[in-house]
Amino acid sequence: MSWRTLRFGRTFHHLRRYRHILAVLMKYGFAEAAGRLARGVRKLMGRRAVPRDVKPSERPLTRPQRVRLALEELGPTFIKLGQLLSTRPDLIPPEYAAELEKLQDQVGQEKFENIRGELEKELGGPLEDFFAEFDEEPVAAGSIAQVHRAVTHGGRTVAVKVRRPEIVETIRTECEILQTLAGLYQSTQQPGETIDPVRIVREFTEAVERESDLSHERYNLRRFADSFQDDDTVHIPEVTDELCTRGVLTMEYIDGVKPTDADALSEAGLNSGEIAHRGADLVLRQVFEFGFFHTDPHPGNLFILPGNVIVPLDFGQVAYLGHQDRTLLGELVMAIVQVEPQVMTDAFERADMLSDETNIPRLERDVQQLLEVYHSRPVKDIPFGRVMAQTFDIIRRHHVRPPVEFTLMLKSMMTIERLSSSLDSDFILIDHLRPHARRLMMQQFDPRRIAQQARRTMRDARDLAVGLPGDLSAIIRKVKRGQVQVHVEHEHLFDLVGTMDKSSNRVSFALIIAGLLVASSFLIAQEEGTVLGVVDFQMLGVLGYVVATVLGLWLVIGIIRSRSL
Repeated sequence: MSWRTLRFGRTFHHLRRYRHILAVLMKYGFAEAAGRLARGVRKLMGRRAVPRDVKPSERPLTRPQRVRLALEELGPTFIKLGQLLSTRPDLIPPEYAAELEKLQDQVGQEKFENIRGELEKELGGPLEDFFAEFDEEPVAAGSIAQVHRAVTHGGRTVAVKVRRPEIVETIRTECEILQTLAGLYQSTQQPGETIDPVRIVREFTEAVERESDLSHERYNLRRFADSFQDDDTVHIPEVTDELCTRGVLTMEYIDGVKPTDADALSEAGLNSGEIAHRGADLVLRQVFEFGFFHTDPHPGNLFILPGNVIVPLDFGQVAYLGHQDRTLLGELVMAIVQVEPQVMTDAFERADMLSDETNIPRLERDVQQLLEVYHSRPVKDIPFGRVMAQTFDIIRRHHVRPPVEFTLMLKSMMTIERLSSSLDSDFILIDHLRPHARRLMMQQFDPRRIAQQARRTMRDARDLAVGLPGDLSAIIRKVKRGQVQVHVEHEHLFDLVGTMDKSSNRVSFALIIAGLLVASSFLIAQEEGTVLGVVDFQMLGVLGYVVATVLGLWLVIGIIRSRSL
């Protein structure tokens, strides 16, 4: 059985889900997107996959609100997609990102009996064998897992994160559907559209598969604990390894204060100004020192303990930064501080972030206009978050494609700036950023780093010089033997081949019908004669007309059903 047959089988199995997705899109007023997808789904699975007579929602809503509600109605995987998109200002406008951020805390809780069954299956025994107490009501519920407070037999109070039952299978199935829909939507995109749905779904699939394996989060917790072990302003929850699996994560229970609860902070005697500065340092150290950072430090993922100690939570979403990403960040910060647009555009180009659609002169002009607004302002008056939001707007409009990790890094800094500014009205993130960026830029002139790069360059040049004669000789031998092949791929080549195949089949049918009509006309005109003494020529001509009529009707019906007149 071919892979195409297997894929069609899976797609047919998901017929009901396709209908639901299209119905929700139509309900919330996304008729254009639903129409694009419906045409592809109809070709793939027939008319049954496309719902009819869907009643649109009559609530007066903005477009971003309708997007959020549609994702909520489509379930956990789509909610997770919305959460990921809320952290990607390089892909969606700020008003959409702000609305999708509301998805963070709007996930219904799983029934306790289902959580209990999943927990016992993962740990390999009854719940009572592992915990002296276990609260049935969750303290937090996410799209992949939910968290319960419990007490071990040793008397430790812990937070138990349990994966929702069958969520892995659900995610795998829905990601297959998303990949199919993304491909269908991309095939109907018009020139100049900046969204790459296939790339978005691919990145989302990789991220959500990692997050659904809680052993990854356990590893992240350990790494953060090692990084901040000498920092008494940050506390990372301790993991209870013997009560952890791929579907269960047991860690220290944190009974702290939310940084957004001003009254609770005041009652606990906590200093909001100090928390603001420590929160910024928490993120900046991850970015500039460790190259390993929490991608979503929103207030729901932070607690404050006595002594203004910050406790980050939910380590399922992390990213790694290479030296090039950190260097690029340093260049952007210095370009903003020193108001040098050329530095920013040159940094984009060196990082290979410009696409074929990017008009470099227009990009430079827009960056110039952006930075000129802040030209005469002191550093303390430059709002980092606003500048970054405007920069992301330029990135989207000019088809600049930053690395995912770089975007997540900037987004995390914008998030912590928003939180810190709400805690301390005098907080200025760029004051914290500047020394880190300057230190990073100065590292480029470190003699040891320069010597290391020189040695690497010389080694690469030596390897190239040594291997070049052999490589050239191999290429010449292949040319002489006629073994050189040129492979050319086109993004929509398979669609073109399929269209040509259908067209040629229709032309063939038309020629056969025409031949039958002509031959039948000649036979009808014959007044005498038979074929093998059995059927006379006129009867055979009538039979030819009947066959030609049937084939003609079949061809016309096929063309009408495909809507390709």
